[in-house]
Amino acid sequence: MTPASSSRMRRSFVLVASGSLVAALAACGGDGGGGSSDGETLVIGYSAGISGGAAEYGLNVQNGLQMAVDELNAEGVEVDGKKYTLKLESLDDQYQPSTTGTNAQRLVQKEGAKIVFVPHAGGIKAAQELNTTRDKFLLGAYSSDPDILASGNELTVMIPPSFVSYIDPFIEQLDTKGTGKLGLLTTSSEFGQEWTKAATASWKKAGGTVLDNNNIDYGSVSDFAGPVSKTLAGKPDVILVGGPSQPTALVIEEARKQGYKGAFMIIDQAKFEELEKFTDPKNLNDSVGIAPLTEFDGTEDFITRYQDKFSSDKPVNADIALNYQALPVFVEAMKSAGSVDDPQAIRDAMPEAVKNVDDKFKVAFAPDQITDNGHLRSDGLKAAYRNDKGKYETFPIDQPKD
Repeated sequence: MTPASSSRMRRSFVLVASGSLVAALAACGGDGGGGSSDGETLVIGYSAGISGGAAEYGLNVQNGLQMAVDELNAEGVEVDGKKYTLKLESLDDQYQPSTTGTNAQRLVQKEGAKIVFVPHAGGIKAAQELNTTRDKFLLGAYSSDPDILASGNELTVMIPPSFVSYIDPFIEQLDTKGTGKLGLLTTSSEFGQEWTKAATASWKKAGGTVLDNNNIDYGSVSDFAGPVSKTLAGKPDVILVGGPSQPTALVIEEARKQGYKGAFMIIDQAKFEELEKFTDPKNLNDSVGIAPLTEFDGTEDFITRYQDKFSSDKPVNADIALNYQALPVFVEAMKSAGSVDDPQAIRDAMPEAVKNVDDKFKVAFAPDQITDNGHLRSDGLKAAYRNDKGKYETFPIDQPKD
């Protein structure tokens, strides 16, 4: 990629971030319902970074939830003989956990939400300090950090697979099999640090060497040349990289620009289908990450419906799909519990509810069970290695018991 095109890419990244602020403000003030106004309004809360450098991730999750809200409203939501109209109420926390906690309290106390979704580990852990106290609420936790379940919070439901499922299979797909040098360039968020710690342990166990940690704040840093240069000075064979997709693409691009020829191990927050939009796809060759949504059977209809509703030129990824198919589980649990305002009763009804969700809400590795400690689980999980020809070679991922 030429310097001029790289510059244009960075300008595009800034424009996406600033434009997201407008979308965030609209989300906070709009009706969010998408359906009939008959019956009472049932608020679903959402706190995420929907402005700033990592906004696209927060907006993807928001759109997945909104699509589910609209379709559930269209078919009608009735609990214990009473009709409801769902409304998604979104607040921007810019990935600051303290703000997430404040937002969660506002959503519960002022907006009446009994279910709040949060898509980042730090914010989820902040919300877990609040959701079992006086103002109880059910927490939809969209982060693959296993510590979310380890907390033992009885009102937390973890939506995606745990990232520990990916680490050893990722290492096994790479030529070094964990025996070379591993560079560390993930996001410096709490989630990125947990991924780095776990991957480091597995890499050392395989017999490899781990270089200095050069993690970066992907949400605020725009010039990645320095940390990349420090990492490449150690001559890594593989670089662990990742955070929100847009800055991840720029980190990878910078490494290739500086002459790096090795492999990338991409943490599950970044998605191949988005990375391809923010850098020359050839830069992604010899990389392992979670499989693009298009690599799962039967996803074509969902992708088409999503792009018709939101944008035809944006990729549709697992963040969107997993939240789209998670919300109906919560709503079905309300129906089974006969309650919209008792978080514990709703949580207790989930083992039955997850089996009764309409098939139309099932996209890819849709949940078919919930564990005792609150993890939505399914079969059919896959990851992918992108080879030197730019083709994705998928392989199955087994999820260990929580």
